[in-house]
Amino acid sequence: MPGRTDSLLKSIDVATSKGLELGPLINPVVLRDMGDIRYIDHVDTDALRARYATHVGFDVDAIVPIDYVSHTGSIHDAVGPDIPFDYVIASHVIEHVPDVIGWLGDIRSVLRDDGVLSLAIPDHRRCFDALRSPTVTADLIHAHLTSPTIPSPRQVFDHYSSAVAWRGLISWEEEPPFEELVLIHSETEALERATTASTSGDYLDVHCWTFTPSSFTRLFGALTRLRLVPFSLESCSETVGGEFFATLRVADAATAVSPTVGDGLLSPASEHAAVRAELRAGGPELRRVLASRSWQVTRPLRAVNRLLARVRHAASAAKARLHGGARST
Repeated sequence: MPGRTDSLLKSIDVATSKGLELGPLINPVVLRDMGDIRYIDHVDTDALRARYATHVGFDVDAIVPIDYVSHTGSIHDAVGPDIPFDYVIASHVIEHVPDVIGWLGDIRSVLRDDGVLSLAIPDHRRCFDALRSPTVTADLIHAHLTSPTIPSPRQVFDHYSSAVAWRGLISWEEEPPFEELVLIHSETEALERATTASTSGDYLDVHCWTFTPSSFTRLFGALTRLRLVPFSLESCSETVGGEFFATLRVADAATAVSPTVGDGLLSPASEHAAVRAELRAGGPELRRVLASRSWQVTRPLRAVNRLLARVRHAASAAKARLHGGARST
């Protein structure tokens, strides 16, 4: 089985190509000594190091120097005269993007014809999103038509009200038993966060979308049929660990190839039928867990975990305020 880097670079010759990697932080897929690679983020290197300075155990000096800053959110505007690139890499980025369709168009604008976009995407069944419903085409269409620049209050509430941990972790390499999942936040906190998102306009970093390999393939098929994306889906792997890999290749929106879904589900009605089937399959197990003695017995522990999460959040916020005050004096 190919490793993570091999999976992301299987259609790319980094030694002879010019590439752009989004949000590499401390773990870029392509290192500078591997080829002509540039890094882009929404803030510059100093701002990133200041932001992560309060994270315990995080080596801020390992953050790679950023070449481009997308102040306006536009990748095209940020990279300017260095267009075009041969490939773009986005590892665990697409699930954070408020408007996926617009984002894909922006990336296409910086790629040469026949360029490649390589994605690493978390499988929501194997991370803190395990209780969330999978994204459907209507969600992406609504987002594109309303052009959001930050996650919606609904997405913020969904994230905080559903986020779970398993054995102290927020991601894992197998699907855990429902009864062992522990809610991280309370519904009250979720409502507070969603209200903040609605009234302040602040960016709250959550997963806007949730995918599995099959749901991503269905979604991309719908977007291709609607001629909304200037890419063809060249490949989509099965889940490896907690993530899967998709390779998109530039194609004219009018001629892009609609992917073939393994189970043959190609119509919009079938997409929703597949999602409902997935939810029905998990429903009885979830109801059994909620009614089980173990779930009731561990209720106090879950409450303690939520309290500890709130305490950690408050402490982190206090440290951030203190750090910010120290920088301003």
